[in-house]
Amino acid sequence: MRRQPKGGGKTKTRKRKAATPRRRGSASARQKAEIARLTRALDEASQQQAATAEILQIISGSPGDLQPAFGKMLAHAARICEAKYGNVFRLEGDTLHLVASHNTPTALIEARRRVRLNPKLPFGRMVATKAAVQVADIMAEEAYTVQRDPRLVAPVEIGGARTVLVVPLLKEGEVIGAFSLYRQEVRTFSDQQVELLSSFAAQAAIAVENTRLLNELRQRTDELGRSIAELQRERSNKLMNMEAMAASIGHEVRQPLAGIASNGGAALRFLGHAPPNLDEARAALNRMISDAHRASQVFDNIRALFGKANQVREPIDVNELALGVLQTLGEELKDHAITTQAELTAELPPVFGHRGQLQEVFINLFRNAIEAMAAIDHGRRLLQVNSARNADNAIVVTVQDCGPGIDPRRLPNIFEAFITTKPDGMGLGLAICRMIVERHDGKLAVAQAQPSGSVFSVILPGVPGATR
Repeated sequence: MRRQPKGGGKTKTRKRKAATPRRRGSASARQKAEIARLTRALDEASQQQAATAEILQIISGSPGDLQPAFGKMLAHAARICEAKYGNVFRLEGDTLHLVASHNTPTALIEARRRVRLNPKLPFGRMVATKAAVQVADIMAEEAYTVQRDPRLVAPVEIGGARTVLVVPLLKEGEVIGAFSLYRQEVRTFSDQQVELLSSFAAQAAIAVENTRLLNELRQRTDELGRSIAELQRERSNKLMNMEAMAASIGHEVRQPLAGIASNGGAALRFLGHAPPNLDEARAALNRMISDAHRASQVFDNIRALFGKANQVREPIDVNELALGVLQTLGEELKDHAITTQAELTAELPPVFGHRGQLQEVFINLFRNAIEAMAAIDHGRRLLQVNSARNADNAIVVTVQDCGPGIDPRRLPNIFEAFITTKPDGMGLGLAICRMIVERHDGKLAVAQAQPSGSVFSVILPGVPGATR
């Protein structure tokens, strides 16, 4: 009777000792598994958060260039989702255009630059459903095994792909592109990984829209800048025209008025002779009348140049025009002891233009030559005027002096307004000459003459089909 309690006591004690360690070991294993799962989830969340922050930083740092952001998105997505490579596409119509890739074989990139949608294939299903599409094994798809569709054959046989995940880029509920990830083994992506790639796609869609808005803003800003610049140029041109018109009146009228005063004084002197020299007085008075007409013509020419009056054009013989200006300036040329030499090609076709304006051009060029040669203290003062036809069938009239010439540093801007080489000049004569010639579809040029002096060339188109 004593043995039974002993034996029973020992038996019970052994059972209790054996059961307790098993329960503790099982609970410990479950706890370790849960901790490991939570650790993995936390690690994945941390990676995703860090990747998202980096991507947003890249997007904000380069708002107009999405290539770096897309590349970084793909790199993070492939690493976190354990994919071999990935691509980003832009959808236009029914075709996907490759815009970025990560770790994709070069040959596959060339084969996938443009992908036409097929509603039965992964990208086509994604566009139709506007949701993520995953294919566990591409090689099990009928389009691969039976139809041998190159859109599936290329990723498998060039890129070694087996499992593919594609998610859409959505803008206001419409697909504008796609992200794709590929694994080279048959292993589906988890829900968390699908969610991650969808999150990146959403960020990409926002970046695309922001870039579009930014580009529109830049375009409108550029257009506004161009409009403002054009208005400023127009305002400056109007101001310049007003200043040039006022200055041109003073510049051009000064000579006829000076001639009127000079000839008037001469006429009085001739009349004061005993007996009066009536012939010379009559000649001086005729010159006064000519100068008065000349002053009136200056106003007409300026109105035609800066306004809308008197815009009538006609065929003009440039040889006759040049000779007429030389005759008009004959007294000035004589007073400055300048010899003229005119070599004018005969039978030149006429030019079509405003006679008074073109006359102003030659008057300015001849007077500039006269003033340039006034600096010569000794030696012959020669003004040469030539006319010819160039290789382009245009009429070229050259005016050459033998003065000191123009400083080569000033040649590039010699025709700009308010640029002058004269101490008391206004810098408008040559600017107005160029304006007139260009309005006649011509060109005014200048070069150094040899051995000294300057040569100005007036190039004007001849009247088409005209013969003389």
